[in-house]
Amino acid sequence: MAKKKTSKNIPLPILILICAVLLFAMYLSLSTLALAIWGDSVMGTVDSYDSRLDDTDAGQNRSRTVSKGYWFLVNGKEYRGYVIYSSDEAWPSLTEGETRSERIRYLSFLPYVNKPAMLCEFSEMGEVAIIYHILAPIGSLLLLLLVIHTARRGKRRN
Repeated sequence: MAKKKTSKNIPLPILILICAVLLFAMYLSLSTLALAIWGDSVMGTVDSYDSRLDDTDAGQNRSRTVSKGYWFLVNGKEYRGYVIYSSDEAWPSLTEGETRSERIRYLSFLPYVNKPAMLCEFSEMGEVAIIYHILAPIGSLLLLLLVIHTARRGKRRN
């Protein structure tokens, strides 16, 4: 009986998707660290807020999914941001036209990189989050190199 020839190549769309997800994970952690170290603070305005209860038995800061839309001014120019994170925070929802003030951290040379201060200050994050944001880009880079190496090796065999 003849053996079937099977292709061990990673399909290009899957390869692109994996690389994009790993690069995005690196960006999220590196931007959080950069904001914590070099970020400037400004008072911003939260204009959309939602807090959804997911699990009443979840661990600390994991019971709700919070989403916020905000804007802030830097040098007379308006920048907008949006975040989704897990927390125990449960503000009342904003009514139409209602806003709240919140400190926003941003990079002075690139204000499009921004987050609410509570998500990117070392004093607010805790030790585990700091270690995570240091190790996540390293792990993502190693996985990215592994995926690229595997994809190249598959091409050479054909």
